[in-house]
Amino acid sequence: MQDIVVGKYRLSKSENFDNFLSEIGLGYIKRKLAQSTNPEITITRDGDKYTMITSSALSTTQITFALGEEFKEDRQDGVSVTSLVTADGNTWTQTQKPGDGKDLLIVREFTDSELKVTSTINGVTANRVYERI
Repeated sequence: MQDIVVGKYRLSKSENFDNFLSEIGLGYIKRKLAQSTNPEITITRDGDKYTMITSSALSTTQITFALGEEFKEDRQDGVSVTSLVTADGNTWTQTQKPGDGKDLLIVREFTDSELKVTSTINGVTANRVYERI
């Protein structure tokens, strides 16, 4: 059932991302740079471990994790967090806890053709859609 998540995706639509990045604490220039790229996400699976690589013209990040197990992660904004990804059908829910009380919730919904990502921090939500390539 989880095999639908494996694949490569490219950003095709973004809503409220600037407000979201502002709430995270990124300055104006970094926000504009982040919005100027069309990142790609590649997800692979090896047994019970998933690897998710997010790459853009600005940076590349990689995390490897097992569903339901906490792991350490350095976000693209440079903040170190404790993350947990759980699955419910074709939906992954990730919580990132940086320790400053600004917990981040990321919900990823996978279909045959796309990945919908909803990210929320302090009541500010960004919606991004990635097409499967």
